[in-house]
Amino acid sequence: MGATALAQERLFALREAIARIEGKPLSGGLEPVSEPCAGRSHGGPPVRGREATGLENLLPEGFPKGAMIEARGAQFRDAGAVSGFGLGLCLSARPARPNQRILWIGDRFVGRETGLPYAPGLVDYGLRPGELLHAVPRRLEDALWLADAALACRAFSAVMLEVAGNPRGFGLTENRRLSLKAKSTGGFLLLVRQGGEEEASSASLRLLVEPAPAAARLLPDGSMLGGSIGHSVFRLVPEKSRLGAHPELILEWNRHDRQFYPATSVHAGARPVFRPAHPGALAAASGDRPAGAPALGAVVAFDRAS
Repeated sequence: MGATALAQERLFALREAIARIEGKPLSGGLEPVSEPCAGRSHGGPPVRGREATGLENLLPEGFPKGAMIEARGAQFRDAGAVSGFGLGLCLSARPARPNQRILWIGDRFVGRETGLPYAPGLVDYGLRPGELLHAVPRRLEDALWLADAALACRAFSAVMLEVAGNPRGFGLTENRRLSLKAKSTGGFLLLVRQGGEEEASSASLRLLVEPAPAAARLLPDGSMLGGSIGHSVFRLVPEKSRLGAHPELILEWNRHDRQFYPATSVHAGARPVFRPAHPGALAAASGDRPAGAPALGAVVAFDRAS
């Protein structure tokens, strides 16, 4: 079944590429059937100049110069979604110049628990070859120093610092120091906290990131592509915002445009319905015992032991 889904996904990508060459309209996966998404032409690609990305709801004034934003995942099982959203945010925050790249400072514990970045998957996610540098320092102190040096040299379009949980060596003092460094250098720093609790932060925006179900993808002719995996979808809950934001947002990542768009499908963001493995009763009702519970007997008082 996985091979069939992969073959259909490749077929969809080929049809999408041919449609782009021929100038035919495309369907990006979470397009509504009856009402077009804000900033898009119905059944076609995003309309340049008036497209409304989902990040405009989080940052109405755009990305401030010299900002630090925090993305938090409550569970380590959501590490892939948090990292994926972080990479998309780094690509959307500031267009990279030809000589600039994104620096991802990973955490050794997170790498052992969730795995290291996979280069072909990053390219399929929308990153160009050589656009991302991944470093894994041995100690947290080295990671903080590297983030400070990367912001100071201004050679990177964005710096993503990954931290596991709530370590003792990374408190409000270190958080404040990095925030001031990003502000003084004009760089963009994204703090990714994997499997951590909510705590005080100097970030201008802190988001709780969770994965959301992806909708089925549509072919250029309007038919549904069954068995495929749609674009990545994220559920965002702003925990701290100075500019005001919605209580919850469901955003879809478009790897072709390298932008976030609101996920307007009725299935996007819906929590999966729990279904037991066996739909029947777990145990058959017994027919040789009374229906109700027996009455309690008399309560006997015992002397307290000395």
